[in-house]
Amino acid sequence: MGKIEELERELETIKYQVSQIQIGVARASQVIAEVKEEQKRLQQAQMQANMQQPQPQMQMNMQQAQMQANMQQAQMQANMQQQERQLQYQRVQNQMPYRPMQNQPMQNQPQPQPVNQPVQNPQPVNQFVQTVPNVQNPQPAFRNYAAAKRSSTESWIGKHLMGVLASILIFIALVLFASLIIPYLNDAVKIGMMFTVSIALSGFAFYEHKKRPDNTFFTALLACGLGCSYLSILVTRIYFKAISDVVMYVLLLVWGGVILFMGKKESKLFQAIGNSGYIISAFLAWNMQDKALVLPILIYLIVMGAAFQYNFRKNHVQRIVQSYINLGIIFYFAVKIGSNVEKCVPLTVSAILVVAISAVYFICSIWGEKLKNDANRIVMALTSAIVFFASYLLLADCLEVPKWFSLAVFFAIAAIAEMAAFLQQSEAENDMSLIYKNIWIIAWFAAAEICTYVLYPDFFNTGALFVAILPLAVYGAKKKHDLLRAQALIMAALLAVIELTGELNIIFFSVALAYSLIVFVVEGFINKSMYYKIIYYFCVQACMFYLFSTVSDKYTNYNDELKLMYVSIPIGIFNALMRLLKLDRDDKGVSDKLILTGLDIINAMGIAVGLYNIITINGAVLQGINVAFTTALACVNLRRHFAGSSGEKLYAGIKFGVILLFSLIGYDAAGYIVSVATLAFAILCIAIGFNKNFGAKELRIYGLILSMICVVKFIMIDITYENTIGRAISFLISGILCFAISAIYNHFEKHGQNTTVS
Repeated sequence: MGKIEELERELETIKYQVSQIQIGVARASQVIAEVKEEQKRLQQAQMQANMQQPQPQMQMNMQQAQMQANMQQAQMQANMQQQERQLQYQRVQNQMPYRPMQNQPMQNQPQPQPVNQPVQNPQPVNQFVQTVPNVQNPQPAFRNYAAAKRSSTESWIGKHLMGVLASILIFIALVLFASLIIPYLNDAVKIGMMFTVSIALSGFAFYEHKKRPDNTFFTALLACGLGCSYLSILVTRIYFKAISDVVMYVLLLVWGGVILFMGKKESKLFQAIGNSGYIISAFLAWNMQDKALVLPILIYLIVMGAAFQYNFRKNHVQRIVQSYINLGIIFYFAVKIGSNVEKCVPLTVSAILVVAISAVYFICSIWGEKLKNDANRIVMALTSAIVFFASYLLLADCLEVPKWFSLAVFFAIAAIAEMAAFLQQSEAENDMSLIYKNIWIIAWFAAAEICTYVLYPDFFNTGALFVAILPLAVYGAKKKHDLLRAQALIMAALLAVIELTGELNIIFFSVALAYSLIVFVVEGFINKSMYYKIIYYFCVQACMFYLFSTVSDKYTNYNDELKLMYVSIPIGIFNALMRLLKLDRDDKGVSDKLILTGLDIINAMGIAVGLYNIITINGAVLQGINVAFTTALACVNLRRHFAGSSGEKLYAGIKFGVILLFSLIGYDAAGYIVSVATLAFAILCIAIGFNKNFGAKELRIYGLILSMICVVKFIMIDITYENTIGRAISFLISGILCFAISAIYNHFEKHGQNTTVS
């Protein structure tokens, strides 16, 4: 029965393979038919194309087509030979015994061979079996991933968490055991037991850890033993007072060496243990005032910090963490311990050491390759700069350095960082990194400016800090470096804001105005940067406002009318000048309508203020200045008025008529003088209105209406029974002017110009 079943299985296998061969033959036949059809189609298309070409070209194309057909036929024959070889190979495989996969629980299980058939290599059968997919028991990838995740979580809990919990429980057990026997022991025995148990525990755990480094239980136990050793040293000094401070720090130094020796591979764990002891030992000197211990404690801190920094230098994260810890210890020593101890030679030497170490950290943070091209370098640079200056203040206090020198050092730190940031600029550097870098430099300069104002207000009021900022602003403008531009702008604005909080100084705002004008010229007329030239345009205007306000307050006894005049005239003239110099145009000569409108609005406001000053200010000279100022502002847009529409021309006539009227009223002119002058202006408007190039009917009508108003005013108001020469002459002149108007209209009508249309 066994042979019959095997024969049936082999028959099923042969049927399956025969069906596969038939499928392959059908596919090959289909491919051959498609190739022939494609070849036939190409030949027909080629023949149609050749019918339209000369005979030699047709023969050449036919030869090429024949060559292509021969190549395709050869390729088809090669493919058919390959198909035939595959069919023969499959026929050979059909003679091999086959055992279904469900009957083979193991791939290497021996298979019974049929009777009277030699044993053959079963490798082809295995290959065939491997090609058949097992669709009965699919294993999705997410199930494997979930199982692996559960396994990793379980492994972490079992290996790491349970090891830590075990060390904690052992430590608690030791404490409880010690609490039972301690009352019956003296101090020496207690100290000996503490060190014996902690050292033995550490030694045993280290030995087992070296033998089985993958077993995290012994790693946690080793950390527990090292912690017990550290506490033993502290208890011996603080509670039992059996050793001095110097001996305690020596023992702590030895303990730190043991940590470094044992933590070469488990660096992260032992870095945490070592730094915990390092920080705690540093804070033990919180209230220390003994001059003799200052230098030994600092040496201990330096040796421990340097050893940790060197030992954990290879890993980037550990290197950064250790740098921050060391900087924090230096800052703590400079601020806290240095303030507790009186001035002495050991403290001065200690201050020199911490200044040197913090300076090395600061230089490395902005220049060193280890921290270069890294986002942490920005925070590290700021941190090291703060620690360096704190250390310097300790040294300056010991040496009694003047405050101005300390302030210069404060500025120098920011200048060095600025230079480093400038030299390390690159396109590959992250934009956010550059922004953060400039933020802390700006903050540092801001603190320096505030300190200057508080400590040396007289020096601050000279405006010398603007001179220091000017190269940065000009260079940023020339190179079109937006970060440098923004930095200079913020620092300059902060200087002005600080000055505004106190008493305004003429020299300060004079220098500020010069600074703003220089940068404005570079941005507006060299770079032609629309954004920055508008910013500095308003900076110039603001500096002018505060400068001339300060001048008027000092020299006019706070006369509001004169103050308004002194402030408005420079601002208006500067705006008019920018309007004439075409500030609204970019580097391509295209005008920005928004900027142009803004300039015109400011110009109109200047005219309104000038008219107000003409009426309110007394004095012929001051009124003449205001009349000239207002007329000058009105003439700024005169060319545009003449080239514009009729409405523009009418607006110009009204504008100058108002200025004339306000000027006459400001000088308290008699009524008939106002009428004569207004009538003369009306005749001028009529004459200009008849001009062929820039005349307008609206302007003529405006002049005609104005002249009639003047005539009515003469008859109804100005005429009196007082027979004076002045009135007679004014009436005579007015009559002549009216005849002039009539003559003008007759002249242009005689020459055929239509007076009813423009």
